[in-house]
Amino acid sequence: MTTNAPHSGAGQATEAAAEAAAVLRAVKKSYGPVTVLDIPELELKRGQITCVVGENGAGKSTLMGVLSGTVSPTTGEITIAGRSLHPGRPDHAKALGVSMVAQEFPLVGGLSVAENLLLGRHTRATQNAGLLRRALFDRAGTRREARRLLQDVGVEGVDVDRPVAQLPVPLRQMIEIAKGWGNRPLVLVLDEPTSSLGPVEAGKVLDLARRHTADGGAVLFIGHRLDEVRDIADRVVVLRGGRLVADLTPEEATEERMIREMVGSELARSDIAPPASVESRTVLVARGLTADGLGPVDLELRAGEIVGVAGLMGSGRSRLLHSIMGAQPRTGGEVELNGKRFHPRHPAEAVAAGVGLVPEDRKEQSLLLQHPVRWNATLATLRRDSWRGVLSPKGDKDRSRQIVEDLGVRMHSQEQPVGSLSGGNQQKVVFGRWLHTDPDLLLLDEPTRGVDVGAKAEIYHLIDKAAQHGLAVLVASSELEELLWICHRIVVMAHGRIVADLQREQFSKERIMTAAAGTQPLTASTEATA
Repeated sequence: MTTNAPHSGAGQATEAAAEAAAVLRAVKKSYGPVTVLDIPELELKRGQITCVVGENGAGKSTLMGVLSGTVSPTTGEITIAGRSLHPGRPDHAKALGVSMVAQEFPLVGGLSVAENLLLGRHTRATQNAGLLRRALFDRAGTRREARRLLQDVGVEGVDVDRPVAQLPVPLRQMIEIAKGWGNRPLVLVLDEPTSSLGPVEAGKVLDLARRHTADGGAVLFIGHRLDEVRDIADRVVVLRGGRLVADLTPEEATEERMIREMVGSELARSDIAPPASVESRTVLVARGLTADGLGPVDLELRAGEIVGVAGLMGSGRSRLLHSIMGAQPRTGGEVELNGKRFHPRHPAEAVAAGVGLVPEDRKEQSLLLQHPVRWNATLATLRRDSWRGVLSPKGDKDRSRQIVEDLGVRMHSQEQPVGSLSGGNQQKVVFGRWLHTDPDLLLLDEPTRGVDVGAKAEIYHLIDKAAQHGLAVLVASSELEELLWICHRIVVMAHGRIVADLQREQFSKERIMTAAAGTQPLTASTEATA
């Protein structure tokens, strides 16, 4: 495996600045009278992983923006290895050796994997070629370099000519990481890099961060998974309200301490009760369900039951949910919903039958980011608030008001763009949209991706409350702790099939990971005799 050396260009100016990869001094960012970031001093050292934690709206995105040059600070100075960063100049930040891996994947969907990976820079083959060759697009060299970059972050077997828009979210995340890593930076900024990855893939990303610091680089790691933060951090910085409120050593950074510093108080987990046993009517039955890359799958869900779907990247978790929803064509098998044959040819038919889906990527698959909260909250209930195809403005506003009140969405107005809300509040809007359709089955794909610990607790309450009201809930997640906490039962997928079906008393991380990595089916009955 190739090891990238940290950036060795203009950023490494003097021997005196050798230890400090980046320094922020008296950095403030204000929008009118509101100060969103106020950092007296923050130093990122070579060979050190600095983790930043905080609730949504704490200032993490602004901090990353001023460091990567995408946001101009109102006051203050930023230096990279002793060289001053020109404010609001991402090209200058990159030249000095700063590379940011964004959570929201600024990839070009219509371009191939290889083209995305090499955007803005030449391949080695092109750099070594003559002037005529440089004037042409070196496709062979681009493919070779793209494969090398992917291999360097542990990704094998990807068709680098395939458009990025056709890839699942976890693979897009790994491509974005490979792109940032391939810039050979001095300072590598990782924004929620594992938010859509399973444990194995997340482990590869954490190892990459360790490799970077071992080679003399610095890492700024923004994370919501506090167990990962504790595992990887050399230092933990806590932001609250745009201010640096704590700077902790690994020993000081217990989960309880980090949460207390983030929210300003203790976060009560004890009031999220473990699910009770379920004895109720059957809502969903799948027998031999198959689709492209899926199956055959046999699955049963009951009313009031929360069933988790675990598995590694590419195991088929999202495909299973999309096939049930009618978003991915089935190729075989039978499905029943409330005792009746269920074969939606389109998601609209599934919605009409009483199924809702909270998808993995809310910004691409759920929300109209530039449009009002009101529009986004009521998209699934427009027919109910219409008469002969004419929408009742009063009914629509009343419905939206009820949704945001029921879900506790924090906002200024129903008319503000939903894209201006925090990730947790955006997700609540999506949840509220579907809960107000009164579904029998709720499908959740990575329901807490990109939300902070406080918002996670609120979403767990929503899921628990939905189950208590009789909904059958199928939740796919790459966070094992999440599934272990909220589920009655967990099915584990590998290679498109269910290879384990575990009752709550059988739950353990080791058992789930063993099943996810194996090829032999494991059921409750075989587990009992193992």
